Amino acid sequence: MVLTGELQAGDHFEKVIGRELVFRLEPLGRDGDLHGWQISLAPSHDPDSDYIYPINPPLRFNGLQTLGPGYSDDTKTSLANPHKMRFLLDRADYDRIWPLLENALWPYSAPRPDKAGDEYIGALKTLAMGLLTFTVRSYSADPLSGSVRQISFQAVFTAPRSFGFNRALNPKPAECPDFSE
Repeated sequence: MVLTGELQAGDHFEKVIGRELVFRLEPLGRDGDLHGWQISLAPSHDPDSDYIYPINPPLRFNGLQTLGPGYSDDTKTSLANPHKMRFLLDRADYDRIWPLLENALWPYSAPRPDKAGDEYIGALKTLAMGLLTFTVRSYSADPLSGSVRQISFQAVFTAPRSFGFNRALNPKPAECPDFSE
């Protein structure tokens, strides 16, 4: 399924892609100094449960979901290449991976600190996932600050047929990648 759009600095974007999952682009920055957008995919009733973050290592300092300067990338580097990220398909897998993610990030609090990382990585191999490829087609940015003023984008979602994309978005059959490796 493909979504396209254009945003000006400060604009929000959201679209239900299926199973009550909402694809969002939220402006980054504060006090009128906007730098870009943050990508998320979360249930409409629980926008803080992002289905992208927990399954895209590295878990710290990962700029996949950031459009604009950050995580040691300047604006050009951040927007030049497609952002390919996996996403969870349902709440059950989110609820399963989240505690393992927390244990991997803070193993000193995990029940088995020496196995926390391996348990997280092992669970990743068993989850049903989709793939989001987000491409910035064009953009304009402030030459001094790198703050993104405008973007034109394409977001391609690929998921197993059982996912049930929003039919109003005209999904088309495609081969879903195998993430088990």
